[in-house]
Amino acid sequence: MTHIIFSDYRNPAAEQAFEIAWDFLARTDAISDEFEACVFLAQRIAVMVEEGQTNRIRMANRAISEYQHHVDERDDFIRSGGRRAGGH
Repeated sequence: MTHIIFSDYRNPAAEQAFEIAWDFLARTDAISDEFEACVFLAQRIAVMVEEGQTNRIRMANRAISEYQHHVDERDDFIRSGGRRAGGH
């Protein structure tokens, strides 16, 4: 596995949050596409920095939760043959 580095000059805790989230997801085999996961986590953490978050653990936990939700929704969409839940 490639070592991914993320940094946000506005908040040093963002890099730590990314590392924590990435390590957890990697250890639990939740990452099927490293590029997708990297972009997803970086975007979510950058948004949290913009919102004023400074707690690395809170950012990491939120990023993990949002990534897991994203993967579940993506997998449900694929299993349904491309139909959105509640759609026709």
